[in-house]
Amino acid sequence: MVEPEKQETEPGYIFEQFLVARGCLGYLVADPETKLAAIVDPEIEMVEPMLDFIFAHGLKPTYIIDTHTHADHISGARELKKKTVAKVVMHEKAPASGVDLRVVDGDRLWLGGLPLKFLYTPGHAKDLISVVLPDRILTGDALLIGSCGRTDLLNGNATQQYHTLYYTFRSLSDDLLIYPGHDYKGRRHSTLGEEKQGNPKMNFASEEEFVEYMERMNPRKLDPVYQLAEALKANME
Repeated sequence: MVEPEKQETEPGYIFEQFLVARGCLGYLVADPETKLAAIVDPEIEMVEPMLDFIFAHGLKPTYIIDTHTHADHISGARELKKKTVAKVVMHEKAPASGVDLRVVDGDRLWLGGLPLKFLYTPGHAKDLISVVLPDRILTGDALLIGSCGRTDLLNGNATQQYHTLYYTFRSLSDDLLIYPGHDYKGRRHSTLGEEKQGNPKMNFASEEEFVEYMERMNPRKLDPVYQLAEALKANME
């Protein structure tokens, strides 16, 4: 079942978070004046609820953004593209063939007056981008609440993950709200300040210690990835 989040504060634009039972989080953002909308990280089970929300609010889907090539679930981007006129957006290094727009670090797209800025945040995957909105950032698997994405899967890189956490994210404002691509404990968002202070993955004493942990110790604590082969095959087509 997909559950939308009840917003605590209004950000000045349309923002909706979708959750499926396995902890995947997807997002829909839109400019309230033009109704132009972007869908971010749609899991396949989110497609119909997202379309229902779009039609109920009279939105015009323009972009479907996958923050990276997902390894643990099947993306709903292809299904949404079939049912809308939206263009699929991914990083230039994404292996998927059905991408309409390829972005790099610092690129921007606009939904009317609402900017979407892309940061290249690799480590969990080589093609991972985060999406910066005026007061929040959609981090995919680059930064999770109290953790970060694993680096032991295809195209993962612990050194890149360190630089993403300790240089890219630590350079941003503490006030930014963090909306990740996954959470398995029922949490919906955090702040960058809270993550800088309390996230163990952002508080290693050195790059060497972080890389050693992510490459050797962290994989032993993780469960096997759900539908890994099936998800990668579907998401790379």
